[in-house]
Amino acid sequence: MKPIIMPQVGQNIPSARIIQWRKKEGQEVKKGELVLVVESDKASFEVEADESGILLKVLHQEGEEVEILKPLAYIGQPGETVKVEEAAAKEEPSSERPKARAAPTPEITEKHIRILASPSARRLAKERGIDLAQVKGSGPGGRITKRDVLALAREVVAPEIADISSEDKVVPFSKMRKRIAERLTLSKQTIPHFYLFVEVDMSDALEWRKAAAEKHGTKITVTDMVIKACAVALKEFEKMNAYVEHNRIVIKRGVNVGVAIALDDGLLVAVIPDADKKSVSEISGFSKKNVEAARRGAIISGAVGTFTVSSLGPYGIRGFLPVINPPECGILAVGTIEKRVVPLEDGPGVRDMMTIALAVDHRAVDGTYAAEFLNRVKHYLENIHKTIASSQE
Repeated sequence: MKPIIMPQVGQNIPSARIIQWRKKEGQEVKKGELVLVVESDKASFEVEADESGILLKVLHQEGEEVEILKPLAYIGQPGETVKVEEAAAKEEPSSERPKARAAPTPEITEKHIRILASPSARRLAKERGIDLAQVKGSGPGGRITKRDVLALAREVVAPEIADISSEDKVVPFSKMRKRIAERLTLSKQTIPHFYLFVEVDMSDALEWRKAAAEKHGTKITVTDMVIKACAVALKEFEKMNAYVEHNRIVIKRGVNVGVAIALDDGLLVAVIPDADKKSVSEISGFSKKNVEAARRGAIISGAVGTFTVSSLGPYGIRGFLPVINPPECGILAVGTIEKRVVPLEDGPGVRDMMTIALAVDHRAVDGTYAAEFLNRVKHYLENIHKTIASSQE
């Protein structure tokens, strides 16, 4: 008997809502089959079965909000039963079960001695950029609570634009647009970005891609090759595969590369888990599956991203400055490939060149380390026959 767990639907998102059960109690379920759809503030997620069997017991119904990593149902073999009391007991928090990451209580310094505030109030104030000295506490002894910070946050609104007329069109934020705005604002307010650029000669990579398509019938995109190059480099430069949590750096074991997918009302970052262990062809297949799901308004549930790749190459953009997807340490921006005259050993020549830009969290990574990482990505792409393409055969 195995539980179906509420997936971790994003960084620092504590719960999600059940939208639809695709299977009912007592029905047969096959491994990899879609069982239910859940929804966070930003997107819908399709949850698949980890094993085959019978859907023995559904613990939560459609419309219910459930904490991440808690059981939603149980799959087992014919004849097995799940008692309600047993399921409730298994749903209680366990010290052995992995939990959503929570920021630790900030260390109290002299600056905080005169301001009494709960840890949750301090975290929220930091996220919203609110000075605790401006908050009036309603707790015991004037202690500032999370509710006090939220109350002030609602009062601090953007100034109204005086010249809005009846002819102007005002478009309220959708849930997705609101979530994007909150996360990108958080990124720019709390993460000290710095940027590095490098030019990559993609001539040999494009030739290899053409040969692979003719030989195997495999359609591989430039982004697929970049994802693989980044994933292999991240395995070597582990501090790029990390995030900052107060006064420490957490280095992630798995290399899960997120890919920004454009939608009509914003974008989703779909994650390719263990990208360093997948061939370019496998990454290509996974990417296509993610795009198809995104067009349905959902993304495939799975691992949380540790690094992101964003490409505007198909739109003819040579280069751009990306915003880090918090709490990750870096994001790679991929520009278009264009023929340029470049210096070669035997004189000037025309090559297929591509600009890539790396945005880095300076709290975790210094310039030299990031430069070595970026040049390693460049090396893998420019020597694709000897490096990342070898796993394609």
